Amino acid sequence: MNAPSQAEQQDKLVKLIKKFGTAMLTTRSSDGLRSRPMTPLGDDFDGGFWFATEIDNAAVKDIQANPEVNVGFMHEGDNHFISVAGRGSVSQDRAQLARLWSAPMDAFFKGGKDDPRVCLIRIDAQHADYWDGPGNLLTKLVFFATVATTGNHEALSETGSVNL
Repeated sequence: MNAPSQAEQQDKLVKLIKKFGTAMLTTRSSDGLRSRPMTPLGDDFDGGFWFATEIDNAAVKDIQANPEVNVGFMHEGDNHFISVAGRGSVSQDRAQLARLWSAPMDAFFKGGKDDPRVCLIRIDAQHADYWDGPGNLLTKLVFFATVATTGNHEALSETGSVNL
């Protein structure tokens, strides 16, 4: 069996990313690494993704000081995991914010999309690793049985490493 091409791995990554509603954004602060849950905005992955926050948020300050970030996605119930390394930037583009805005965001940002404190964080992905394992109970049982008898930890799962 041939190894998947770069394009096939990127397609797989895009399909997996669309399954996640929450991510963990990790930045480097003056006193070490810091992670916080964030909700990716929009439905399209164009090599990066967006988050909304307030301009005085610690993540914004961290990214302005050091743009290297990591974004982790995990959906344990379906056994999907992604780690994306990239560069963060901060945007106050009101038109982009309006395009990405959704009604549930009103619960987090009391001033709505017109609040001047609301800004966007853009993560431009540079590299991603993914693990796509068995999702339901039956396939997990088959996976564990296969690993136990063969020692093959990649049985029934797919992993990849993609430069973006």
